[in-house]
Amino acid sequence: MTLNPASTGPEAGDARLAVFDHRRGWQLGLLGAALTLMFCVIFIGGAVVEIGEKGLISFSVDFYVFWAAAKLALAGTPLDAFSVERITEAAGLVNSDWMPWAYPPGFLLIISPLGALPFAPAWAVFTLVSLAAVIWATRPFAGGRIQVVAAAALAPAMLPCLLVGQTTLLWIAGLLAALAALRDGRPVLAGLFIGLLTLKPQLGLLIPVALLACGAWRTIMSATLTAVVAAGIPTLIYGTTYWGSMLAMMSEHGEMVRGAISRLDLMVSPYSAIARLGVPETTALLLQWTIAAVAACAVFVVWRNPTASFDPRAAVLLTAIPLASPYLWHYESAFLAPAALFMLRAGAITTRPAGIVLALAMWLGLAPSALAMLHSGTADVFRLVFLPIACIAFAACLRHAFFHPRAGTRPATP
Repeated sequence: MTLNPASTGPEAGDARLAVFDHRRGWQLGLLGAALTLMFCVIFIGGAVVEIGEKGLISFSVDFYVFWAAAKLALAGTPLDAFSVERITEAAGLVNSDWMPWAYPPGFLLIISPLGALPFAPAWAVFTLVSLAAVIWATRPFAGGRIQVVAAAALAPAMLPCLLVGQTTLLWIAGLLAALAALRDGRPVLAGLFIGLLTLKPQLGLLIPVALLACGAWRTIMSATLTAVVAAGIPTLIYGTTYWGSMLAMMSEHGEMVRGAISRLDLMVSPYSAIARLGVPETTALLLQWTIAAVAACAVFVVWRNPTASFDPRAAVLLTAIPLASPYLWHYESAFLAPAALFMLRAGAITTRPAGIVLALAMWLGLAPSALAMLHSGTADVFRLVFLPIACIAFAACLRHAFFHPRAGTRPATP
């Protein structure tokens, strides 16, 4: 089975985006994008001012780990990135939180040029590249509508990721690019993008399930080859010792997270929520893997169904990924925005009141909660906001996929 589009192409999904053609659609898309960019500029601008006045002391965002690791790599000591103390020292921080480097060598190689820049310009470049990537990757699914690109790629739901300088937007961009290639009958290109996603593999648990279900063998082979190359070339540069150090750090970090899972308010996975209720950690993790298994089965069944159209398939995958990940941080709630786009394209979200409420909730995501956290310093509402939205969206996708499998763009079979 392939995912080449049927003769009708993606017109059915594009037609549903006509709700954005009216004045309110333009206003929603452009206003949301403007607010996202405004808050991002205000926060980063304020951070830059603080950096100029105090250095990086007391200023802590996730991006400093990437920047410090890049500096160490350029200095010829890439393995020092696995020392939290050396990361803190390279970044100029004191009394920082536990924020380790635990990424494959390919990711370090890609971001190494940022180490040649001061912190503020490096962060600005990283942010601009992330925004450009997600905008570019959203365009194939926007039906030629600028306001839809703005509404999805620059949705307020993206704000938590932008405020901490994380990689989620780049990861989403890679996944959207892979989905666009699959839909357009370019399996090898899709595999290339999927292979690059292994640079942050923890979010990709369900992608192989989807590919196996639809028999996308050329994509699987291409992804495998890309992953091998993406790991092999950097290993030649940094040495095989890198992998042992990375696995040791991942093990140490995993133990620390598991030991503190019920107290990590920035974690929004079902696992963390169950542990927060007082359930023993081992039981909470078992329940999380049960949820992941259910999500995997749902993805497999929907992607296996030859009558299921492309947009519902993509919507199910994008809503299942956050629920399947045991270590899902608040900035990864950005998945809600592209998931809402595919749900709208598929018809799983309609203009009925319930559909509008769900769409707005997914579009906003955790942005209001993140802005409130900047004021109050507390993040105890993140799970209470994210998990109900994520679960309702996933259920809505499944309901639509099983009861309206032919809606949207139907994939052809050979």
